[in-house]
Amino acid sequence: ALVYRDGNLVSGSLEALVQHMVPTEEYYPDRAYLFAFLLSARLFIKPHELLGEVCALCEHQQNLNGEGGKERLHRFVPRLVQLLAEWTETFPYDFRDERVMGHVRSITQKVAAVDAAARQEVSALLQNLLLRLTALERYEEGLARLATEAATEQLTQMQNVRLKEYRNSKWRIQYGGHENQEIKLFSGNLQ
Repeated sequence: ALVYRDGNLVSGSLEALVQHMVPTEEYYPDRAYLFAFLLSARLFIKPHELLGEVCALCEHQQNLNGEGGKERLHRFVPRLVQLLAEWTETFPYDFRDERVMGHVRSITQKVAAVDAAARQEVSALLQNLLLRLTALERYEEGLARLATEAATEQLTQMQNVRLKEYRNSKWRIQYGGHENQEIKLFSGNLQ
């Protein structure tokens, strides 16, 4: 059951919240709800499991074999495509998982078989997802390259720091060719 306070959904069982996320031919969940649910649901259910449940609920709710199934399905398909589009735009990392992509392929094949007009939307959705994942991959590669360069620079600087003997028990620190302050490291003889 879902719990509302002052007209706002505040809690519910995982099953009820998942069901609230699934569109129908007359209903589409609020965008703010989708964001909040997709963000917090991962604490309780993995994205591939969530999408699997969404797929199962969609098939069950649409009862494709029932009377008027095709007509209802034509009204439902754009809402399902919209749900996938919002999910891929908001949390593209979820779609790096091959199990999630297996569900996406299954959904898109069914959608394309039922609604020829939705094929272009599905194609655009998948193309946008690919572009987004490619951009994220490039960003991560850039971060890794910067981290490597920073570590190399730090190592190079550390190699340039040398202690240089300066009079009996005093040493000078030499850094990159510049001598800095004189310090006393120890006194007395080493044996």
